[in-house]
Amino acid sequence: MQVYKPLWEYITMPQFQTPPAPAREVVRKEVTSFWKRLHPTRLIKRDGRNQLCAIPPYLLNRAAPPPNLEQTVAALDQALEGWRFSKESSSVVKVVVGPPGSSMDQIVTCLAQKNNWQYIGPPTSQEILAGGDRWLENVTRDDITPLALPQLGKCYLRHQDGLVLMSRLLDWLQTTKRRCLLACDSWAWAYLSNALQIDVMLPTPLTLAPMDGARLQFWLPTLASAYRGKFVFRDVNDGRQLFTTLDNYAERIEQNAQEGQMERYGDWIGVNYYFKQLAAHSRGMPQVVWQLWRRSLQISHDVKDQVAHLKNRTGKDEFTVWVQPWNRLDLPVVPGATGTDETMVMHTILLHGGMTAPLLGYLLPLSHNQVRRVLHHLMALGLVDNEADGTWYVPLLAYPAVRQFMEHEGYLVDAF
Repeated sequence: MQVYKPLWEYITMPQFQTPPAPAREVVRKEVTSFWKRLHPTRLIKRDGRNQLCAIPPYLLNRAAPPPNLEQTVAALDQALEGWRFSKESSSVVKVVVGPPGSSMDQIVTCLAQKNNWQYIGPPTSQEILAGGDRWLENVTRDDITPLALPQLGKCYLRHQDGLVLMSRLLDWLQTTKRRCLLACDSWAWAYLSNALQIDVMLPTPLTLAPMDGARLQFWLPTLASAYRGKFVFRDVNDGRQLFTTLDNYAERIEQNAQEGQMERYGDWIGVNYYFKQLAAHSRGMPQVVWQLWRRSLQISHDVKDQVAHLKNRTGKDEFTVWVQPWNRLDLPVVPGATGTDETMVMHTILLHGGMTAPLLGYLLPLSHNQVRRVLHHLMALGLVDNEADGTWYVPLLAYPAVRQFMEHEGYLVDAF
């Protein structure tokens, strides 16, 4: 019997395993070459791939639109069903931890809004350093309504005065009878586990199961199926379709794309080598996968000419999209000669889920000019970027390389 499993599900943190890199099969290329000689008619002629170009934004946002949070919110709601109605006083607090780009704060906020729970944002950096009396008073107020703190990782600073508020909050969480749902960034959780033993004081967190190759093979075409028109994704190396053409697979993809349906996948279907590689490099993080996927897509010039008329079409037009291997993409790389200043800045940004330049200068033994110079250098390498409000962060396309560098250099890293 072919069983389909939930595409999105929450597991405990100890159950999380980063998708492994696929073993290099010695005969793979030989078999592929032999297959090509046996079935030359099944391959797309290379002429159409000689002049590929970047996919226009209008078409890109239909071939790989931004994923929404509906499915992940529904999955968390389902995972917390037993906790919500539990009468055990020892299980009033629940924690959800996610790596960068997991949008765990938004997921918990959406869930709180859906269930009419109270949710409170994080204190400011000034409030944290001052002890956060007013913010903590608001949090600890008696109420029968469940409380959600979507950004627990923003309630501390790596500073001698930056842990007092978090310590007081943990004291309250250990004694409160109020049902509380906490969401925390994985890097903040790693630091707080080291500094305050938060992993001992609070229950074992839940986290979203990693996107392995089997899940990716169902999820990515689901994104494209949400819009009219049919997209055929082909490997730029040999022209073969990346997604299987089994009838029941196509039916499941169509069902996954329907509003209100819980997305599911079948791990019994053979996984394309490309998706195993993509899952491993992205560390199973959906948003990293999505950005790599978008960066990988190209079209031929003849398809580009059709895009101008796409808005006026009502039929199910078919567009061929060519997919480059992720290891051919021009992705950010951390230079081997990266200095201590650059490493400290990136590490501090990760531990706090983003940070402004003035606050970096306050927390680190660097002057404002030194911080500004380091950020400018890292930005030129594509290793950091900034938002409109001045917050600096590590872009998701650079994240796998930055995390690997941190781990190699012996810095504290998260569990993902």
